[in-house]
Amino acid sequence: MFRRFILITLINFLCMKNFNAESCNEKKAIIIGASSGMGREIAKLLSKEGYTLGLIARRKPLLESLQKELEVSSYIQQLDVTDSNANIILNKLITTMQGLDLIVISISAYLDNRNSTSSDEAWKRTIDVDCKGFIAMAETALAYFKEQNHGHIIGISSTSGLFGTASNPIYSGAKACISYYMQGLHREMRRDRYDIYITNIVPGFVAVEHSPLGTDPTAYWEITAQEAGKLILEGIKQKRKIVYLPSKVWLLNLIKFLPDFIYERFFNFF
Repeated sequence: MFRRFILITLINFLCMKNFNAESCNEKKAIIIGASSGMGREIAKLLSKEGYTLGLIARRKPLLESLQKELEVSSYIQQLDVTDSNANIILNKLITTMQGLDLIVISISAYLDNRNSTSSDEAWKRTIDVDCKGFIAMAETALAYFKEQNHGHIIGISSTSGLFGTASNPIYSGAKACISYYMQGLHREMRRDRYDIYITNIVPGFVAVEHSPLGTDPTAYWEITAQEAGKLILEGIKQKRKIVYLPSKVWLLNLIKFLPDFIYERFFNFF
């Protein structure tokens, strides 16, 4: 902790002295879950914005293929967020990159659970990835951002977390965990006057690896991962508190206020 404080202080001092000004002004971002879907698209868009990137995922070959597509220098790190030393690995990557301004956490156990033959294994994996893993990565980045008093955390939750869903209660609860955690972080940063921004991304029907367009019976407001990436980038630039994908899915918030008998009659397919 003390060594990191010294490193940040030294970097800030060199910037103030106009030493290697180009390096000091360089924007740095880490994308956790960069191997596919929205995480991969965000990485491509941030590279075009001039960010030096740290790319994290479990599937290293996909990270290597992504790295070849990018227009800027990047670092890759194979990592499962459920590992007990995941926070140490993330901190090492931040040190290797010599700083961090923005982190995107785009992770889900949904795809793992489709191939699972055990319901116990599936729900445990969901909690470990979508709740514990997400919070562990966010808290690691937050500690770094608090020391330097600036940064931006972008977390991807889901419209499934807006209300309890009959179709997948555990997934719904895990995504609600992300949304309410992000809301709490936002309020903490404003209360304590940190120059740290929190953005909750709430995707509805986005074509990603586990949910291609046209196959989901509820996908009446579908958008591609590329379209979602552009909306997320816009939200990052504007430092928005919450971004819905697509924007009109915010209407699903109204379902939480419906009496149970109406939900059970008309919306039980969620």
